[in-house]
Amino acid sequence: MSAQFNKVLKQIFDYLALSSLSSIGKKIILVGGFAFLLNYSSFGQTEKELRLNLINPGIVWENPIGTNKTIELNLGIGYNGSYPELNTEYGENGFQGQLAPFLDVQARSYYNIRKIAENGRRSRNFIALRYLFYGPRIAGNVRTNENYSMAVGPTWGFKKVYEKWTVLGSLGPIYYFDLTGTGGIFPINFEFNLGYRLK
Repeated sequence: MSAQFNKVLKQIFDYLALSSLSSIGKKIILVGGFAFLLNYSSFGQTEKELRLNLINPGIVWENPIGTNKTIELNLGIGYNGSYPELNTEYGENGFQGQLAPFLDVQARSYYNIRKIAENGRRSRNFIALRYLFYGPRIAGNVRTNENYSMAVGPTWGFKKVYEKWTVLGSLGPIYYFDLTGTGGIFPINFEFNLGYRLK
């Protein structure tokens, strides 16, 4: 592995050692990170993709980092439900949601590609380690401890491509937290989106 990669890995370990995350949060980050690193293989060419997501609006760049492995970066302004432990006592009753800027990073490992190709369908499944960051809310009834929230966790998903259109969905548990050290587990985080491929 390169010196730059080792430097980044050391910075992650230093952050985890000094952060106020709970021990379960640190374990989730470490286990997910090691699972991805163990899957890390030699570089291979797969498709790069620039996409505009429509349902939860964002611009997406998916870049290959190995054989059947990609990093997806999604930056946009979208909706999000509330994380109960991060809300203040002044939050409103009923469903709580917000519209806020976000960054969604997924390290994906695709599988079931060969079988799908033999059937003539353009579809694939993936497992991923996901990191979500939400910035200050633009609108909504969520009252959080801080203007920022983060979440990390494993996810399973699918991606279907129809010429320029992409349908994707994912499902998985997340550990959410803020910079005050408050956090909790959300057992099922669901995403569904429709994207238009720009490149």
